[in-house]
Amino acid sequence: MLTRRNRRTNPVAPLISVESVEQRLLLSGDQKFVATLTGTDTTIGQLEYEAESDGRHKFELRLWNAAWGLWEAQVNGQQVGQFVTDEKGLGRFDFNHDEHNHGGSGTLNLPAPTTGMQITAVFRGNPQNPSLTDTPISGRLHLEDDDDRVLASLSASSVSTAKEILETEFESEAEGTGQKRRLELSVYNLLPNTNYPVTIGGKAAGSITTNALGQASLKYSDKARGGYTAFPAGFPAVTDGAAVTIGNKLSSTYARKTADRIPFSTSGIHLSMPLVSATKAAGVVAWETWTPTGSTTPKRQFRVEIWNVPAGSAQTVKVGSAVVGTITANAKGYGRLTFEDGDPAKKFPANWPVIASGTTVAVGQSLAAVFLGVGQTLAPLEQNAREAYELDQSLALTALSTFYENNGGKGEKWLRGRGSNWYFITPDGSLYQWDGKAGANGTRVAVLDNSFFVKPELLTEAKAVRDSSVSDDLLKATAARLDRSLELSVAPASNTNWGGLNEKWLRGKAGDWYFITPDGTLTRWDKSPKATGKVVSRLDGRYHENPELLTNAETQLPQTEREYAAKTSLKLAEFRPDTKGWLFNGAEVRWYRGFDNRWYFLTNTGDYYLWNGSKSAAGTRITSFNDLYNLPYRLMNATSSADPTALSVLDQLYAAPASFL
Repeated sequence: MLTRRNRRTNPVAPLISVESVEQRLLLSGDQKFVATLTGTDTTIGQLEYEAESDGRHKFELRLWNAAWGLWEAQVNGQQVGQFVTDEKGLGRFDFNHDEHNHGGSGTLNLPAPTTGMQITAVFRGNPQNPSLTDTPISGRLHLEDDDDRVLASLSASSVSTAKEILETEFESEAEGTGQKRRLELSVYNLLPNTNYPVTIGGKAAGSITTNALGQASLKYSDKARGGYTAFPAGFPAVTDGAAVTIGNKLSSTYARKTADRIPFSTSGIHLSMPLVSATKAAGVVAWETWTPTGSTTPKRQFRVEIWNVPAGSAQTVKVGSAVVGTITANAKGYGRLTFEDGDPAKKFPANWPVIASGTTVAVGQSLAAVFLGVGQTLAPLEQNAREAYELDQSLALTALSTFYENNGGKGEKWLRGRGSNWYFITPDGSLYQWDGKAGANGTRVAVLDNSFFVKPELLTEAKAVRDSSVSDDLLKATAARLDRSLELSVAPASNTNWGGLNEKWLRGKAGDWYFITPDGTLTRWDKSPKATGKVVSRLDGRYHENPELLTNAETQLPQTEREYAAKTSLKLAEFRPDTKGWLFNGAEVRWYRGFDNRWYFLTNTGDYYLWNGSKSAAGTRITSFNDLYNLPYRLMNATSSADPTALSVLDQLYAAPASFL
């Protein structure tokens, strides 16, 4: 029996169109079984169990709301492995014949999965807190339904002038004669500790209560999922075009999801010009035309952004002699007007004029700009494009639904970085790391050009320029971090070019799929019937030519860099030669302690483990080092000759998996 891939399609298109591409989307396994594990309390587990044609198995178990400590995974009452949950109640145990098991240890004597096989997770205690208890959870395997078809994949979002935000997604797929639904709805920056009614399609859909920060979320699912609850009885239908409202604050309309637009196209016209005035008010205008790859129909985008105008004021926008819209400034004196072909919410007005050299743009009574076509290019400078890639990879920059524009009064836009770091970019293209104090203040970390301010996605989705000046150290470190976090493996060659982009496909953890295009762009597939999704990272063409450079990326790093990464990312404090008598497979091990009081041990074969807290040398394998066992102090003195942009990635290599999405 062939296994299936979750897939999405246009809900109004014939479902047979999905089946026509199914053969290209098959997993490598011949059979895939799933189970949901439950018990008498709130602990929940989910399992995926694949049997492949060559006798290999893949076993992926996740727990939520579980007691902190050691758990045992059982198949038909027989132990197959052990793993440790964390203080947040999360636990994970994976096994793949092609890789070491992740998250635990055990016999790994996996029988072939069959329908009805019982899977059980049993809590075995916590030596540091013997009073902790938890009841076993169990479930029975069944074949993942190969008739599942996505009936709807919808989303809606809204940002008010007061920066109140609504984001929601809805999915529905067929299962036999019924359907299974999933809905997520989140709001931000509303009044704190306030209850708001929710309506969908004009019908009551319950209510949502914000926390002290004005945030709240609803998560409903017909299937048992960690963090979700069952849909309330009588929940209204969610359909394409249905309105969703949050009290009298926010409203939007559900529509089919569309792929993110490419940050910058090399075709067409890309112009930007500053809006100037005799006051402190300022702004920028951008005008672009381009033809998407594979299309003969050009597209247009027009954008006006203004800041430091009176809060709440209405500013009329004129292009030539035509009034095309109005911008209402928010409480920070910022406002935006955008038109874009292909987006119903940003439709160009019927009276849109021809833009040519000499066309003026006027906003309100004081701001104006003139299209000249000379010196107004929006295209980033090549050296800035290279620097943007290095910044994005080293700082892990991401954009939010709103850039919190002009929060500090400098017309700036805000970006999230790694950990708790925040950055902002000013209209001249300067990128700063925020110092955490009131206002837009901090240390300038880069000077780009103003195209990165107009289009921050040029920075947050930066593309590597394939050039000798691009740091190979950074590329290799980034690839290793991606592989460890996403757990990538190369998919069968039969999937290549399924989406028509000459892309190659990779499999990730939890059933996620990724593809890499010839320019080195790695994308998480959105399960649509096309090669579309969310850009994860930008490498270069070598990783497309040979995807194993990505799936085996850690082995491409010199051992000196991996030793440095272990010392820094695991926060190693000391080697402990006084901890003798602990054995692993009959051989003594070397012990290391981290500044966070986590313990690690090194075996005589060079394998490096995170100790699981048990009374034996057991735990989670992290990596392997050659010839280190007899030179244990070398790890504490490890250094790297990699360039500084790569070091910032190596500093995180063996830390908790990064969120690239």
